[in-house]
Amino acid sequence: MEDFSDYEAFEEDYFNGYDQSYPNSGDGWSEDDEASGVSITELYSLCLLPSVSEGIVHVAYLLLWCFIYRITTQTVKVPVVACHAISAASGLLVLNFFFGSTAHYMLVLGIIFYLILFFTSYALNKWVGVVTSLSCITILILCEFLLVKKTDWHKIRGAQMILVMKVISLAFDMEMGVQRTLPSPVEFAGYIFSVGTCVFGPWVPFRDYLAVYKKPVFNLQWLWRIVLSLAMGFLFLTVSMCWISWLIPDDAWRWWTAYRDAVSFRSSHYFVSFISEASSVMSGYGMQEDLTWKMPVSRPHHIEIPRSLVQVVVYWSIPMHTFLKQYVFRTTRPFGSFVAIICTYAASSLLHGLNFQLAAVLLSLGLYTYVEFMLRQKLASVFNACILSRPCRPNCPHLHKETKLIVLFANIGFGIIAFFHLIYLGVMFDSTEVQDEGYSYKHTLAKWAHLGYASHWVAGFTFLFHLLI
Repeated sequence: MEDFSDYEAFEEDYFNGYDQSYPNSGDGWSEDDEASGVSITELYSLCLLPSVSEGIVHVAYLLLWCFIYRITTQTVKVPVVACHAISAASGLLVLNFFFGSTAHYMLVLGIIFYLILFFTSYALNKWVGVVTSLSCITILILCEFLLVKKTDWHKIRGAQMILVMKVISLAFDMEMGVQRTLPSPVEFAGYIFSVGTCVFGPWVPFRDYLAVYKKPVFNLQWLWRIVLSLAMGFLFLTVSMCWISWLIPDDAWRWWTAYRDAVSFRSSHYFVSFISEASSVMSGYGMQEDLTWKMPVSRPHHIEIPRSLVQVVVYWSIPMHTFLKQYVFRTTRPFGSFVAIICTYAASSLLHGLNFQLAAVLLSLGLYTYVEFMLRQKLASVFNACILSRPCRPNCPHLHKETKLIVLFANIGFGIIAFFHLIYLGVMFDSTEVQDEGYSYKHTLAKWAHLGYASHWVAGFTFLFHLLI
């Protein structure tokens, strides 16, 4: 039987996620459009064609510079310093294309963060990662509330989150000896503004950035991974912008419209995730030892058909899960599990931005996953069955395996509950004018009140049932 030490694995999965609105995306259906009754031809001309066309323009520009960067730095021998300079220059050009005048905030943040890293690495023998992290987070808070206009800051929220994650991971790598010296300014700029990861992500550690220049490979698997990621990305773009609103109109049952809004939000996230896979692989990231390419960011099938909420938070953003586990949870784990969980939750909230909506979703998701994990742990022990939050190992000691019909139905039941919670938690991420500045607590509570706080009631009854077992 799986012992209680697996709870540590649950804690490491606690509070993960990455979302970034697609900048300058098509508007899809406006509030004045009536999706129901629209023919396929009208859907194509009014929504699918303009959304995909605009998406192709932006993605093509990004991939073009990723390809130029790879050709100029990984096919011919050029000085390493030139590789870093090309990486930074191409990344800044792409940032300017996507974010316009607000891109200069990224450059200013990069300079400030390097100065912080420089002084902390030379002034401190220990706590370089912690001091750098706190300094970076403080600057982000000042920018969000005092120094930068809200609409401008919200535009670059996803990109600046990736930048900060790179700086923090580099600081901890220096403290732990993984990275022995402070990178030069041009190395640092090449890393944080790397064209394949600076807009949509994903976060990659500094060592992975340096590995791009070592024995680069061009093969059909590389091209296939890019094409497949692009195809999946644009599929989810059409779902987010067009298909789901066409299938479920505004006058539908409130839980259907809640499902529509949640799917639209999640599909937008999947689009960003798959485009980030394509851009990073195009730049040379993700080569495996067997010369295949793998750069997983999000896995929709584990989210849309969930086994558990624990599984959802892992596969929602695999790079951020890795970042939080390695640099936040494990760093604070010596102070106790509770402190590590609180610090991980706080780090995730701060990286995503200080607003009630995200904090409420993350806190709710954390409580839900805790209750779910503990309940399924108890039931698996009582019934000696493979009904844990995670799939059991093939050689697990449980008597009743997952192939047994009653166990299969139990896991499906928990999956349906997780699916219900995902609808409820994602309902406030709609495409209104509120998203330009971030969502307020009134918006979040109004959305949940419209659904009668049903998910929180279910979670509460689940917790009571867990206590009674």
